[in-house]
Order: sequence, then structure tokens, then C-alpha cells
Amino acid sequence: MKVSVNPSIFAIALCSILTHTEARAEEKNTTSSNTKTIVLAIAKQRAFETYINEQFTPFTEQEDWNVFVETVTYYNNSPSKFMNVSAERQQQFKNATRLLTHAIENSKDEMAKGWLENLKKTTHNINFIWNLNWDNLAEKEKPQTEPTHQLNGF
Repeated sequence: MKVSVNPSIFAIALCSILTHTEARAEEKNTTSSNTKTIVLAIAKQRAFETYINEQFTPFTEQEDWNVFVETVTYYNNSPSKFMNVSAERQQQFKNATRLLTHAIENSKDEMAKGWLENLKKTTHNINFIWNLNWDNLAEKEKPQTEPTHQLNGF
């Protein structure tokens, strides 16, 4: 009889510990929402597009704007399409981001500062995902622009 009681006590103790741990983790997740980190999510993306259309009309008429909107849409809605964006489109996105960032930085509009922060966070996330080596979850090595011997002075 003693042999059958020990596993029962162990099972009851394990269940109570797991239940308690799960409840604490759920409580922690609901109380620690970080509202400061805002990226161009779907609703914000629409508001951002409207803002850019109103404030920077010449930019929205360029192909770079279409590439930017398409890439952010893939990022928000379709991860498989986002991960399969060609290297050429990635470079176009980076160029569009540079132009857009420069234009917003030089804007005197009050809302520009907030949109600029959202833009920077979103592009940082997108570039991080593109630069991640999914086999070992480390960042891909970026090609050096100068040979190492020139950097060391040899």
C-alpha cells in the first residue's frame, strides 16, 4: 500500500506546483504590458499612411513609397511573404526608409517626432528579422567595407 501512496502524493504536489506557476506567469503577463513600444502595427500603419499622404505627397508618388507600404503590410499580415522578399526589394525598402526618415526629421510638424520614433522601431524590427540567421538564431555577418589589415594599421 505504501508504494501506491507515494506516486499519488507526488502527482498531487506536482499538479499544485504547476498550477501555481501557471497562474503566476499569467498574472505577470497581464500586468507587464509595455505601452511605450509601438511599431507600425495594422491600425497604426493606416494612420501613418494617411499622415504621409497628407504631409509628404511628392514622396507618396514615388515607387519607394509603394515598396515601403507593401513591405510593412507583409510584416504585419503575412510572415511567409515577408520572409521571401527579394534582396532587391529589401534594398529598395531600406532606401525608402532612409528617404522617409530624412523627410520626417526635417519636418516642423508636431506629430512628426512620434511618427519618426514609430518608423525607426518598425524598420529596426524588420531589418533585424531580415539579418537573422534562422539556422542558429544569430545575426548574419555583415560584409566589411574595408579589409581587416587596413583597420588594424598593418
